[in-house]
Amino acid sequence: MIRLLLRLFGITDFDICKSCETLKQQLEYERAEKKQLTDMLLNIIKPKEFEAPPVEMNQIAQTSVLFSRRRAALEARDREGAKILKQSKSLGKPDFVTDQITTERLEAEMGIVEKEGT
Repeated sequence: MIRLLLRLFGITDFDICKSCETLKQQLEYERAEKKQLTDMLLNIIKPKEFEAPPVEMNQIAQTSVLFSRRRAALEARDREGAKILKQSKSLGKPDFVTDQITTERLEAEMGIVEKEGT
């Protein structure tokens, strides 16, 4: 209590006890050790840096050959699709072809008879 009052009034001519100094040193040591352990754990968890070996770029002539091959394959696929469309006669048409459906015909098929009075 006396130390609190002395600090409030700004009087600092008292001696700091040895136990307080010991506790401060222990606290500083524990904090340093904790920081060291944290850094060590972060180094263990941190992913390793990997540098990929350099890759040679393809020459421009090869890419143009590849494009012409790809274009030829696309054209062949389109020709095959057009051939299928030309040969199929029912493509895009309904599976069943019916004539005009009228309500009278549906009523007759279902057996619904209209009454004379209504």
